[in-house]
Amino acid sequence: MTKIINNLADFIEKLEQSANIDCGTTDLEGVSTQAELFAKWFKEAGFYSETVDLGPQVGKGMFASNAPHAKHYDLLLSGHLDTVFPKGSTAQRPFHVEGNKAFGCGVSDMKDGDLTILWALSSLDKDLLSKVNIAVCLNPDEETGSIHSHEWIDSYAKRSDFALVFESGNERGVYTEQRKGIAHIDIFLKGVGAHAGFCPELGRSAVDALAQCIIRINALRNENVTVNFGVVDGGTIANAIAENAHARIDVRFWTNEQWDDFYRKFKAEFEKPFGKDVNASYNILVLNQPMLKLESAAKLRRLVNEVLQEEGLTAKYVRSGGISDGNHISQTGTPVLDSFGPIGGGAHTVREWLDLNSVEPAVNILKKFIKKLANQ
Repeated sequence: MTKIINNLADFIEKLEQSANIDCGTTDLEGVSTQAELFAKWFKEAGFYSETVDLGPQVGKGMFASNAPHAKHYDLLLSGHLDTVFPKGSTAQRPFHVEGNKAFGCGVSDMKDGDLTILWALSSLDKDLLSKVNIAVCLNPDEETGSIHSHEWIDSYAKRSDFALVFESGNERGVYTEQRKGIAHIDIFLKGVGAHAGFCPELGRSAVDALAQCIIRINALRNENVTVNFGVVDGGTIANAIAENAHARIDVRFWTNEQWDDFYRKFKAEFEKPFGKDVNASYNILVLNQPMLKLESAAKLRRLVNEVLQEEGLTAKYVRSGGISDGNHISQTGTPVLDSFGPIGGGAHTVREWLDLNSVEPAVNILKKFIKKLANQ
């Protein structure tokens, strides 16, 4: 293999090039440009690489491997190419470094993780890599739930012994073993419009009905299931009874059984009226299953523990309310852990940052993990 990232300065140079390309999920050209860039870098490093057409509604993904035609993989490495930022954001907030931190669009969510994979793999000895089959999948739509890419990624997960996801971590040696599932649901209330002054009795307010809906759906929350009415709108002017109202909710849960229980109760609420002459309906926009803590992941954790011990650290495993590609990967039954990227924060905000001092340690942990796989 060819070591195309020799040091942190090389990493920063590539991070700047990648972070200064607009690539919000809906910017298909920008995301595809990222895919082509990473395919080029992996090819220069001596790996097979290709961009992957995932359909006309989404940008390209990128696949790289030292064994592109293998039926079995020892390890799947997962990252994503898209960000949440609209076109023009990189011009407003170009990549820059202040002290030991880098700032810019996607520096920690997750160009850093993608480049960590590249740096580690390109640094490994060719003879060592000949002992393991590794697949790398960088997808273009993680930020919107991997709707168009999860089947592609899962096709490799099902053939892999283990999977690691390179979202950024909060602390060195702390990895995510469980994540909540998520559902986004649109709720629609349709009432009867009327003049608010001379004939309010003829109206049936959809906004009032939505208020009842909020109270009743929020009552379904518990210690494991959260409900957030993140978007609420209705009516047109103050002196008219609102004929229409709408809300979008975010529901999160730790297990599929918790979702099934919530959804059963949710549907039951819609079988009861939210007000006289009011029609209520809903539409599930997104449903991502949780990242499961699998019993079969014990061996994966043991290998990670051994690597961390060599680094003088004790591995810690946590759970998170946020989602990643680890969610759907775990549903295939493949043992998976997340947060193997460097340390960063401020994701999805203009304050997004990356701790540059955490990059090389993250690279070294991946290299040592692969060496353990090759020699076990």
